[in-house]
Amino acid sequence: MLISGISTSSGQFALLLGENNRIIYDSSEHEAGDNRELYCLLQNAFSACNRKINDLGGIIVDTGPGGTSRVRTGIAFANSLAYSLNIPVCPVSTMELAGIDAYCRYGLPVVNSVKSIKGNAYIGLYRGGNGDVQMEYGRVEEIVPPLVADIDRLVVAGAHRELIMELPALAGKTVIDSRMQYGNARIFIEKSGLFTGRGLVFPQFATPVTEQTIG
Repeated sequence: MLISGISTSSGQFALLLGENNRIIYDSSEHEAGDNRELYCLLQNAFSACNRKINDLGGIIVDTGPGGTSRVRTGIAFANSLAYSLNIPVCPVSTMELAGIDAYCRYGLPVVNSVKSIKGNAYIGLYRGGNGDVQMEYGRVEEIVPPLVADIDRLVVAGAHRELIMELPALAGKTVIDSRMQYGNARIFIEKSGLFTGRGLVFPQFATPVTEQTIG
């Protein structure tokens, strides 16, 4: 089955196509000029692969948290495309994407963070296994210590890696800097089996991660 992966929360949109966990197109590897609108990325992808839009069997989309307008635009595009083709859209949070990426490299629980307003952050803990992410919102120094209280060795990713590594409450723990700001969108395709089982078909649809949806 042909699957599209749409990344919304990194520095710019990325769109991938793949089959059987194999990537056949990654927009980040192709010159797009000044136009990186999702519609143009989609057209370029299908043209380059000599495939038709009706070949698409599912869409995996990054639901944030991230840049609010970009995330919402990407999700709206994914939902609309899924609706028009009557195919499922599969939501994946930024936290899960980065968690899977770092966990595959280090085999340790992963704390990922995304900046928000007024000194707050979205903070996620990925322990591996079934892929569940514990996500909280607030001050890094208040959220992280109790979040990892039972963990002796962990990896940090995202916007607050250095701050987390310097927290006095984590002084007795082994904290590894993944040097990752974002998870790799290639995971949407290479590990698509983790996500396709959660597909939503209209009237269900993907929604962005926000402060209000956490909890």
